[in-house]
Amino acid sequence: MNNRLSKLLDDSRILWLISILMAITLWGYVVVFVNNEHTTTIHDVPINMQYRASAYQSMGLDVIEMNITSVDVSVTGPRSVTGDLTADDIIVYPSITGIDGPGSYTFVLTSDKTSNISNFTINSYSHDNVVVRLDRLTSKEFPVEVDISSIVVDSDYMADRPTTNPSTVTITGPEYKINSIDRVVAATITTETLSQTAVLPSKISLYDENGGLIDDKLLSMNVAEVDITIPIMKEVTLPVKVEYVNVPAGFDTGILHQSLSAKEIRLSVPSQAASSLTDFVVGYIDLSTLKTGEKYVFDLKLPTGYRSLDEVTQISAVISGDNLAEKVINVSEIKILNDADGDIQLLTKVINNVSVIGEKSAVEKLSAGGVIAQIDAATLTAAQGQQSVEVDFIIPSTNAAYVKGAYTVNIKK
Repeated sequence: MNNRLSKLLDDSRILWLISILMAITLWGYVVVFVNNEHTTTIHDVPINMQYRASAYQSMGLDVIEMNITSVDVSVTGPRSVTGDLTADDIIVYPSITGIDGPGSYTFVLTSDKTSNISNFTINSYSHDNVVVRLDRLTSKEFPVEVDISSIVVDSDYMADRPTTNPSTVTITGPEYKINSIDRVVAATITTETLSQTAVLPSKISLYDENGGLIDDKLLSMNVAEVDITIPIMKEVTLPVKVEYVNVPAGFDTGILHQSLSAKEIRLSVPSQAASSLTDFVVGYIDLSTLKTGEKYVFDLKLPTGYRSLDEVTQISAVISGDNLAEKVINVSEIKILNDADGDIQLLTKVINNVSVIGEKSAVEKLSAGGVIAQIDAATLTAAQGQQSVEVDFIIPSTNAAYVKGAYTVNIKK
């Protein structure tokens, strides 16, 4: 057996293997029992600004920005401990002193152990200090201005005043940043040539009083972008018209000679509506109360999106009486229509003082019998007994005259 062992020991490969095993055993003994201390680095330990934050929060201040947000921490302890340490076992925070208001401060970093593991030492940090900007957070509402200088409009059209939705934006951030904002501008760029109203999404830019662009890194807005509506308008020149209401059936309003303060008007109208416009009606005259020679004044009321280019706010109309005549007659021709049962009894025999107005020649030729009053039984109520009802008039001999005003007769059912 001794010879066999001697032969094994004479084998260089066996001796090499035994040496390796002995070295590993000796190293393990030294590590565990002789040199157990180990230094390592815990990476990316957050700097906790909420720890003892009352020092600045009591002054109404908040952390706006930091030059660093985490550090690497060097620790020493038993290998069995340091091997398991993580960033959660250490809290790094600034030693907050000397705060007297908003501003930038440099604080020394310090730390504590946060877990039940305590048999290790915190040696150092990758940074000894942190620079912190403290300020009051505030919000302010700003009107949104519009920049459409880059918009190209078709030569036959023009851009009207743009609007934004929303029209205001609320910005929140450090007080010093909010106070530096002078203008909030929505600008849009499109490569299209516009010929009709367009709604374009646009980003918001902030500018100071010198026109410099403000970095919005520390700011938040209640909207990320706004919609700019750019009305594309077309100039049109339209004849002005005054029309009539309560026009008797068959009467030709063409015999009424209008004199208008403006015969036409220049308007800026939405491009899509321009082709359908032929005239512009400014108002209506009630023929049942017509007074010739009297000035009727109409305020210029434009549809939404229309704009006057002539600075006209009112238009007046006068109906000339030069070619007209007015005559008072008594009408005895009173007819009841659609009375199939014949149960309506006419109590009024003559309608006195009926005013007829129209072209002179037509009125002069008109006799009392030429005007007929009519009652449409189909439009009457079902009530029994005596009642007063309004009549309509026709003048069969001419369309150049009509009865002005309202008249009633008494009937019985």
